[in-house]
Amino acid sequence: MKDNKMPPTVKKNQTDLDTAMEIDAKKRKQRKIVERLLMGIALIGTVVVLFLYGDLISRAINPPLPKSLIYGKWVEQDVPHYDREVFELSAEGVTSNGSVVATSFEFDGKYFSYQTGGKERRFRILGQQQYVEMKLDSNDHYLPIFRLEGRQNLSLR
Repeated sequence: MKDNKMPPTVKKNQTDLDTAMEIDAKKRKQRKIVERLLMGIALIGTVVVLFLYGDLISRAINPPLPKSLIYGKWVEQDVPHYDREVFELSAEGVTSNGSVVATSFEFDGKYFSYQTGGKERRFRILGQQQYVEMKLDSNDHYLPIFRLEGRQNLSLR
């Protein structure tokens, strides 16, 4: 019987071919890793851009209301004049009995709030279009209603 042995040149070519295939496989694997990494970065970037544009779109649909809508003197209703709480809202903050009790406040169209003495006072606006009445929003038994002075003729009740 005859032994089928490859000539040395064919063997060398086969070894070179195997080596070249291994190198190609490594390059493809590296390219695939880089490709997946870039796709992941692109996906994360797309999600971030969508979140940013979502915030812009929501601001365009529901623009923030100017605080000046509620500027003025707010007077507690249905109490004797000597026991009445009065506070004033302005660009300088919240003033009560001639003293500034807070230099800033929050207003989102539904709620008005400010911090004083380490506690938050929060009021719910009654009637979303006129901004003339608000009610203290707390766990207290008595929840006073305040009305913007000078606009009593726009009363909601």
